Amino acid sequence: MFKKLFLVLVSSTLLCLPLVHASEKEIFLTTTDYPPYYGEKLKHNGFIAQVIKQVLQQKGYRVKIEFYPWLRCKMMAEKGESDGMFTLWYSVERERLFIFSEPIPPHNAIGFFKRKDMDITFSTLGDLKPYAIGSVLGYAYSPEFMNAGLRVSTFYNDENLITKLVQGRIDLAIIDRLQGKYLLKSYYQIQRDKFEFIEPPIEIRQQYLVISKKNKNAQKIINDFNLGLKEFTNDGRLNRIFDDYNLRL
Repeated sequence: MFKKLFLVLVSSTLLCLPLVHASEKEIFLTTTDYPPYYGEKLKHNGFIAQVIKQVLQQKGYRVKIEFYPWLRCKMMAEKGESDGMFTLWYSVERERLFIFSEPIPPHNAIGFFKRKDMDITFSTLGDLKPYAIGSVLGYAYSPEFMNAGLRVSTFYNDENLITKLVQGRIDLAIIDRLQGKYLLKSYYQIQRDKFEFIEPPIEIRQQYLVISKKNKNAQKIINDFNLGLKEFTNDGRLNRIFDDYNLRL
């Protein structure tokens, strides 16, 4: 009887071992719609999502990605309800909660869209005080922008932000240049030629995959991702993905 019980216990332990190992190689990431970089309805969920998934898969991880509104996505990652999220801009406050990967190209060129018929120019951000500016709730804009004393309204997401610009509810929309062009082209075909990006951008922000520090394997996951991203870059796979989206690094 004892021998049979021992064999049952040993067998049960061995059966459980692969499951424990498997769970450590499963990654649940949250993100939001940030087209054309990533989005639930985009091909392969967008080129950034495709890069992240393929890099982690080549390192033996099984990747699950779910899309949520931005604030919920961020909250889930902060609380450890997901293993991490993409993409975040770096801030000291966020580094207390997350381990950041190496930057994932391309960078975000952040600046202002305006109507072409509005004569808006500026040398410093303070020159924009007369104008109504729209931003997105929860984004980590630069301290220079946040402390410039501007009239800034916050909106739920980037699509809502661009809508308010087209409707004339705001004079300027602070947004990534590529994303602003994409949203205008996708949703406002007739009006899109009436708007332009004010060059140059006011800041360049790198994009990062982050893993919650509540995950005990966070540093290893990031180390594996960084190594995989370097391999993808060196052997040309990264550029091939970007070429598939008519982009070039």
